[in-house]
Amino acid sequence: MRRGRVLVLAAAIAMLGGPVGLVAAAPSAGRPAVVHWAVKEAPGKAIKPGAKFSVTIAGTMDAGWHLYALEEPKGGPIATEVALTDGDAADLLRVEESKPKVVPDPVFQMATGFFENTVAFTLHLQMAGDAAPGAHTLHALVKYQSCNERVCLPPHTDTVEIPVVVGK
Repeated sequence: MRRGRVLVLAAAIAMLGGPVGLVAAAPSAGRPAVVHWAVKEAPGKAIKPGAKFSVTIAGTMDAGWHLYALEEPKGGPIATEVALTDGDAADLLRVEESKPKVVPDPVFQMATGFFENTVAFTLHLQMAGDAAPGAHTLHALVKYQSCNERVCLPPHTDTVEIPVVVGK
């Protein structure tokens, strides 16, 4: 996987066909949350070991804030990254992002790709072949830099817990 790419924000399904659960990410200590994460689309049933599946997560930004795309020019802002924690029951195959807005950035004084208001990342995943049947929680780590017209906050990582069910 390429450096600077979003790695993984995983699958959210409720227990065996229930509704998709939305899980909030905890903000980093000492700073306000300006992006709020939720699972937008996920499988509606149990996932078989070794099966491929997709999940779409969405970030909603507070008014005036934006975050950056998966790839950014050298010397520009820090690109968004997404990863699963080691030991999770799925592997990330690839990530797609909604189309970023590419314009001159007043903070970095160069063209950058960024998202205002909302962003969607579709995660293409594969359940581990040896995943035990039953409920699991995937821990998605979203590292991003958020900025407004005047200032950028230091990059930080939000953790999103995503429930999944592994079938037989």
